[in-house]
Amino acid sequence: MRRVHAAIAALAVAAVLLAGCSGSSGASATPDPAIAFCPALDAYGQSLVALQKLDPSTPVEQQKAADNDAKAKLAALVPLAQPFAGAQLSTLTTAQSQLEAAANALPPGVAPAAAQAALKDPINGVLQQIAGTHNALCNTRPTPSTTP
Repeated sequence: MRRVHAAIAALAVAAVLLAGCSGSSGASATPDPAIAFCPALDAYGQSLVALQKLDPSTPVEQQKAADNDAKAKLAALVPLAQPFAGAQLSTLTTAQSQLEAAANALPPGVAPAAAQAALKDPINGVLQQIAGTHNALCNTRPTPSTTP
């Protein structure tokens, strides 16, 4: 009778150990936040590069629309960055705010070339912050972004 109880106890211990091992093999692993963050950072950067590459004759309304697209890409990026970006996120949002302020300060009827010139430095400021954030957070991860 003792052998039966010992065998049942051994099977119960083995079952608990197996259940513990199988439950912890992948279910509790936390995904790397860079998997979603780095492509979103790249998309944000690409929207700013598109804004930067607009022809000097591009209407101001289209330049403002491109700025709004960058703003929307940043809004999508922020929740993905919060788990680990910290100070980089703060400097990035500050640079984007400066770009938005410059775009909003464009007077009605401003010449497209003048609008582009006014936005050049703020766009470059944001792009520098994106490059720094990308280098700090994406190039050192095991799953870096595919954008060079």
